Order: sequence, then structure tokens, then C-alpha cells
Amino acid sequence: MLLLACTFAAAMSGCGSTEESTAEQPLPAPPPPHPASTAEPRRTLEFETRTDTVTAVHGSERSTPPIGGRIIQIRYMVQIGAFKDPHHASAVQALARQRYRMPVLNDYHAGLGLYQIRLGFFESRESARKFREQMLQAYPGEYKDSWVVQLKR
Repeated sequence: MLLLACTFAAAMSGCGSTEESTAEQPLPAPPPPHPASTAEPRRTLEFETRTDTVTAVHGSERSTPPIGGRIIQIRYMVQIGAFKDPHHASAVQALARQRYRMPVLNDYHAGLGLYQIRLGFFESRESARKFREQMLQAYPGEYKDSWVVQLKR
């Protein structure tokens, strides 16, 4: 059987042992590197986003009755900006929280790819508008693009 295999191999390329045939044959070249591996390493973004949360409680679940016998319904906020850069959005949020000492929400809107910074909880559009005017007087030029938003229920 070995003789037959050697004869067949001799007809094709020559006869020899396994060690000899592998030593004579050049090793295949390694595959070219993947284009992504030759590029500079992928940088990852690291950022911290803080949000204030509000727990909604049904009126019948309250342990104490509402002040003045009426339930306060938060319907409006003042949006002070919308940003693609999460670092910038977090900085604007932190500054507003420091200035106004009130909850400042940093909501990510996936459809738009924007971080929306909103503050204040107001019952009426008029009270939100008045707060916005106070912001503009205190920091002229900084919040000129802010606007009142109505919360969807």
C-alpha cells in the first residue's frame, strides 16, 4: 500500500516522507489584516448623565390630602436646550441645577438623537412663561432660545 501511494505521489511530484514534503513546501502567507485592525483603536465615549426622577402617585394613593383640597397637576416645563453632545448637555444641566436649585431633567429623545434639558414643574403655561422671563432677566443672552413645553399625558 505504501509503495502504491509513493508511486502515485512520485508520478505527481516525487516521493518522500511527510517531514520532507512539508519542509520543501513554502508555508502559505498569512491573510492580510482586517482593515479595522490596522486603523487606530476605536475611542469610546465616557460621560456621566444625571437625571432627576419624579415618582407619579395616583391621587387616591397619597398619604396626606393635597394642600387646599386640590390636586396639583404638573403640565408645563421650560426647555433650555437640546443637544447632540452628551457632555455639553450634562454641563448645561448641572449649571441650571446649581443656578435654580430645582429639578432639571435631561431626557434623551431617541427619535431625534437629542438630549433635552428641561426645568421647573408648572401647573399653567402662564407660570412657566413668567419663570422663563425671570431666567432671561437674570441671565440675558444665555436662555434666549428657551421655550415653554407642555407635558404629554
